[in-house]
Amino acid sequence: MKFFWVNLGATFNEVNQGGFLWAPLYSTIEGKDGTLRTRTNRHWDVVDEVRTGDVIFCVKDKRITRVAEAQADAYNAERPFTRGFHQWNKEGRRVDVALHSTARPVYRDEIAEEFMSRFNEHCDPAVFTQHGTINEIYMSHIGPDAGLYLLEQAGLIGAFADRIVDEDSKRKIGATTRETIILARVGQGEFRTNLIKRWSGRCALTGLENPDLLVASHIVPWRLSNNDERLDTDNGLLLATHIDRLFDRGLISFCEQGTLLVSDQLGPHAQQVFGLAQYQKLAHVPKGTAQYLARHRQYFKFDK
Repeated sequence: MKFFWVNLGATFNEVNQGGFLWAPLYSTIEGKDGTLRTRTNRHWDVVDEVRTGDVIFCVKDKRITRVAEAQADAYNAERPFTRGFHQWNKEGRRVDVALHSTARPVYRDEIAEEFMSRFNEHCDPAVFTQHGTINEIYMSHIGPDAGLYLLEQAGLIGAFADRIVDEDSKRKIGATTRETIILARVGQGEFRTNLIKRWSGRCALTGLENPDLLVASHIVPWRLSNNDERLDTDNGLLLATHIDRLFDRGLISFCEQGTLLVSDQLGPHAQQVFGLAQYQKLAHVPKGTAQYLARHRQYFKFDK
């Protein structure tokens, strides 16, 4: 399963109502001397890489409200009647898609900073300009980390969880194991039970004991972990809800000995509101947890 980003303007209805994406093979431009020249574009050529089951994030008006799933491999097709731009060649590539509506819109301005710092350089071509605006391209092949991040932001990762689990597994997994892995994504099931036991029912940082306010949090996010890591108790912390949110967003982390690290993005007032000054370190750091904390620090760039 590969992931793509597509910018839609007037062609949004082709996708929303017609169920397809289309891009020309090339355009024809008349030079000053009257000679006709053809020009190809990488962002059109990317369409040819789409295969059955691939996921395409549809962007219109600076937000994602639809996620398309390819129903067949990309194929050559003539320009649809909805396209009237005379410089485009009538030959092109088409992808037939089925649509998922996002659980919540994903706004450009809300994801731009994080997307640019973590994923943009791995997109072909780049999705964002250096100024945080969206590049004037049709389609980009984005990496798996970016794709899973956007699914999570759109509230749709659960809809693709079965496929994510299956594609990560080197062997066929049973229904019970599959369910356990999927439940772990939302901090439930066996993963939560094991973390409650390990941390004696208390938040690993604050010591809070109310189970209704405790979250079984993955250190390396579920979307970035393999199936074994998704169930590994060492890849988890039992955290109070507000601490979990800060940790999940990379606003705090912990050093190898468990000392609390606070991101520069979390200002003094916010730190005071959350009462972070009263918490110094984790109650303890299990041996196997240190490696996951190192990956968390690296991912959120605490080890600059």
